Amino acid sequence: MTMGMIRNDEPATTDSLNRDKIARALASAVGACDTPLVIGIYGTWGTGKTTVMRLVQAKLDADPAEGFRTIWFDSWQHQFDDNPAIGLLHSMAAQLDLTKNTEVRELLTSVAGAFTDLTQWGRPVIDGNSDLDRLRTLFFEERFNAREQQILLRDRLDDLLSRATGGGATRLVFFIDDLDRCLPEYILKTLEALKLFLNISGCVFILGIDRDALHASIYTRYADKGISEVYLDKIVQVPFWLPPITRAAAAGYVRSLMPEEDPEVTAVIAEMDLNPRRLKRFVNSFLLNNELAKEIFDGPNAYDPQVLLDLLILQYRRPDFYREIVDSRDALLATSPDKTVAHITDDPSVDRLATLVQRDPTALDGYLHLSEVVSVRRVGFDVVITEVGEFRIQLIKVLREQLGLTLKEARDLVDSEPPIAIGPALPHDDAEALATKIRETGTRAEVR
Repeated sequence: MTMGMIRNDEPATTDSLNRDKIARALASAVGACDTPLVIGIYGTWGTGKTTVMRLVQAKLDADPAEGFRTIWFDSWQHQFDDNPAIGLLHSMAAQLDLTKNTEVRELLTSVAGAFTDLTQWGRPVIDGNSDLDRLRTLFFEERFNAREQQILLRDRLDDLLSRATGGGATRLVFFIDDLDRCLPEYILKTLEALKLFLNISGCVFILGIDRDALHASIYTRYADKGISEVYLDKIVQVPFWLPPITRAAAAGYVRSLMPEEDPEVTAVIAEMDLNPRRLKRFVNSFLLNNELAKEIFDGPNAYDPQVLLDLLILQYRRPDFYREIVDSRDALLATSPDKTVAHITDDPSVDRLATLVQRDPTALDGYLHLSEVVSVRRVGFDVVITEVGEFRIQLIKVLREQLGLTLKEARDLVDSEPPIAIGPALPHDDAEALATKIRETGTRAEVR
């Protein structure tokens, strides 16, 4: 096997996961919906939210005659801005090539000034010599000025967006990405800023977010007020849970990452996971290990890529058992019923490695060294429902209790088509515990 290109974590520019149909549906919804509207694309780390958003953007940009103008806003790159709304508007003006217009620049300055003024009003300076009448007068003056600034801000926003849409001739579609990677305070500022746009027609916002991570940030601020669970729902009108990829799509994706066609290797890797980013990282580690092995092992037949692949698979899928093998190769030999290997069935990787160790107890030494140097240890595991049982009410209750979902969110998940990914990259023990609770309701679930 030749050395292939090691990919970075940047989102894909082409569809390798058969998600084009999802992008088409979302693009159609953007064209047909009432505005203003906020669509939330929910998914855990590495499931391809950004790639889907890029596909939707490409479809909207493909035909200017359809009347769409798209704006991409990377929240993570702006998280230290004082006000997310100002950053969003400047990104809009820059990407729509409006910054050369003097009137637009003046409007942007006016909007920024209005935001700043709003933070100053309503905080009168009180000293010990102020009498009650003066305080009352000052209070009403501040309230009047704050209200005046709110009206000016709304007028300026309307004017700015009217120029951006050509007086309503086009629809603005904002893609807000990586919000869940930001600091909690900035996340809340961005969500609050979106409320300013929610009664301005012609605007659609698409958020790509890990709902659980975002919920944790909201909970940090609002838990004691009992509104953290419904806060996001009041902003996002259309929640869309990104479904896990199919096995066939995973195989195609792995095939696109490999340097040459090897059906057996591709199938084995694709069976390990349904998370695109984790699959990419595994392939990257395997390719680098494969190249290192060619330098370390002497002789034309001294190195077998299949042995390295089997070890990496065990390191990834059975980390505890892998550690047993590192400590002693005898862990692969089922000499007593209390050994871990005695309880592992139908695992070709284990069978191949056990056969190898039976022939030569030192055969894995060089491979184990490689697997430790460029490891594929996994820290996050997903829980996937493969078949919903008849006790749906009990399942909904478990999902609400374990994941902090609203009743509607839990119902929507249960009603969706399996496989249903519900675990947000959990530690292995937590994922197993959640899967056990789900199985107790008569539903089939796996840890992947």
